[in-house]
Amino acid sequence: MNSPALDQQIQLLPAGSTPRLPMFALCVLLPMAIALAAALWRIADLGLAAWQPGPDGWNFIAGTATVVLLIWFALDRALCRHRLELGADQLTVKTSFYSRCVRLPDLQLEQARIIDLDERGDFTPARKTNGHSLHGFQSGHFRLRNGQKAFVAIAGGRRALWLPTAQAQGLLLQPVQPEALLQRLRELAAAGTRR
Repeated sequence: MNSPALDQQIQLLPAGSTPRLPMFALCVLLPMAIALAAALWRIADLGLAAWQPGPDGWNFIAGTATVVLLIWFALDRALCRHRLELGADQLTVKTSFYSRCVRLPDLQLEQARIIDLDERGDFTPARKTNGHSLHGFQSGHFRLRNGQKAFVAIAGGRRALWLPTAQAQGLLLQPVQPEALLQRLRELAAAGTRR
């Protein structure tokens, strides 16, 4: 059984405020500004003297606010779904709308390495193939700058763990302590080969 301290070390780095603020601006502030501009345009079109503040205008604003806040809340909750589950024979990565399970024997741990993404730009995600990307947060399926396919779960830090697999797609993860996760994976793989 993993100790609670080790569990926190191997968990994915949580999404901070860097991706949340732009998402709030895009999902809430921008649509509300458009809705208010439309209401003001209607007032200007009718003329201020002819405009009667009625329930339709307020319902439109309140309805828009409700819808955009619900969308933002769902997307924000998805950002909180960013974790690892480590079993005796499997690593499961859950991040935003995506998840990936890899059997431990399929991990090529001898080729795994800890990467500074600022120094090794060839390992940074370059193109989404089926992913979610905000400034400081990337999750899902990407193609890296070096051309490799990867399942990505990073939240804006510099250090990441590259885990190649026997399948066509590796894992690019950003745990709190990449060394601790790599060590734990090696221990589990060694225990699995002794069975």
